[in-house]
Amino acid sequence: MQSGRVALIRHTESGHKVTLHVAGTGDAAAEASLFSSAYHCDCIAMEDSTVIFLKKTVVMDLIASDSEFSTSLMKRFAEQIIGYRRRLELMTIPRAEDRVLAALADGWLTGSVMQFASAIGLSHEATYRALSRLVAKGRIKRPVRGRYEPA
Repeated sequence: MQSGRVALIRHTESGHKVTLHVAGTGDAAAEASLFSSAYHCDCIAMEDSTVIFLKKTVVMDLIASDSEFSTSLMKRFAEQIIGYRRRLELMTIPRAEDRVLAALADGWLTGSVMQFASAIGLSHEATYRALSRLVAKGRIKRPVRGRYEPA
């Protein structure tokens, strides 16, 4: 990504949207397509974005011929795996309030509450209710509409 933010979204059998990845400035998206004939999700711009498309053949040739490029790419993939594992960990938190609180502490609320809800695998209604309860309990603050922070 040269600028902006895009989300990789997959639609479940039941019609829910699941955010698989959010890429921002300097990030890559759809890396799994390097080793797949197709990528089974939609890439949705969350704001005005400039995306740089790289040809698969060019990237694969660089992996084969440039060890510095290969090492930096593998480092990036490893960092993403760490992030995905944390996301999986968050998804196993059964109570909406606990999941919302953990995701807030990790800094996941960077866009709208609707985007946040999708990113943490909750409906926006459950997320709004959890946020309201957390504010009422004094565990988080709501300085302005749509923004929340630790109390």
